[in-house]
Amino acid sequence: MTFLPAYFRGLGLSGRDLSTVFTVTPLFALVVPLAWAYLADRTRRHDRVIQIVAGGAFLAFVPLLLARRFPTILGGWAGYALFSVALGGLADAFAVARVRAGAAYGRLRVWGSVGFVVAAVAVGALLTARGGAVDGMVPLAMWLALGCAFAAALSLRGPGESTVHLRLHNVRTLLSDRSLQLTLIVAALHWACLSPYHLYFGVYLRDLGLSPLSWALAHAAGVVAEVVVLMGYQRLQGRFRVATLLGAVFLVSTGRWLAIAAFREPWVLIALQVLHGMTFGMFWCASVGLVSASVAPPLRATGQALLVAAINLGAVAGNALSGRIYDASGPRPMFVLAAVAELAPLAVVLAFRRRLGTHTDARPRT
Repeated sequence: MTFLPAYFRGLGLSGRDLSTVFTVTPLFALVVPLAWAYLADRTRRHDRVIQIVAGGAFLAFVPLLLARRFPTILGGWAGYALFSVALGGLADAFAVARVRAGAAYGRLRVWGSVGFVVAAVAVGALLTARGGAVDGMVPLAMWLALGCAFAAALSLRGPGESTVHLRLHNVRTLLSDRSLQLTLIVAALHWACLSPYHLYFGVYLRDLGLSPLSWALAHAAGVVAEVVVLMGYQRLQGRFRVATLLGAVFLVSTGRWLAIAAFREPWVLIALQVLHGMTFGMFWCASVGLVSASVAPPLRATGQALLVAAINLGAVAGNALSGRIYDASGPRPMFVLAAVAELAPLAVVLAFRRRLGTHTDARPRT
């Protein structure tokens, strides 16, 4: 995924085309995972459902190995997303079930980050050796990784943790909480500002003439910093108010986007991605913690589902706007606008910091 947007761009897709393709995922994520989760809960065969989803993603990705034009890429991505959007939630359901049986969530979750770093650096080095990112090896590597995920899923046995069924009266109850309302608003705004990074950072580095290995190292630096923050968040949360931590996230993110737009040196762009620990790691911990503290335990899963929905709505808006700006003005104005837009969630946090600080227990539940 680190290289796929740049690969599609190299095939001739415009910024609007890229945004359209990758907006399919957050749109599907609003509904499709709940349907797969319902099937898993109804049948009590979470293992079979995750095997179907992993296998479906693996098979549905096949057309993208050969697709070269926007309509076929869009159709192929939609078929793949129909399955792939459910993988994370179903895998987390298994992880939580194992935690309740005595496993440590952090020790399970860290392998996602390890896998990302290893895959990104290895593929980046190979692409650099082969001469660039417009290389059929990009979708092939992703397809092979999906095949490995399917093979791993075949070894799963037993039910995962029961997942949430959103009910209208539950949603109404939760949305009456002012702290939760504010958390969802800042989450959607901040995630919209992340769209240029998620979609176009690799494209931007390609436009600057940097090697795929440079992109991989930049993303890897961000993931390593993210893990460090995730591991140390509880200690920070004990010393600072959650509103203060969120304010720091948005300030640091503003500086990060401006710096990405200003600098061209590879080592600077790589070093800047260490700030991803704040932009994502700190933001995620604080947001999950606020949701956890804002809702009653029986509705906590529904509250987390609303947080994910807010994030996906932000992604839809951010992706659509980013593509238009990229086509009209290039990547730099896109990052400058993201920096300015980060002031919106910062303003919400500053205006309602007392309300966000009402809940003292704002730690992510694992």
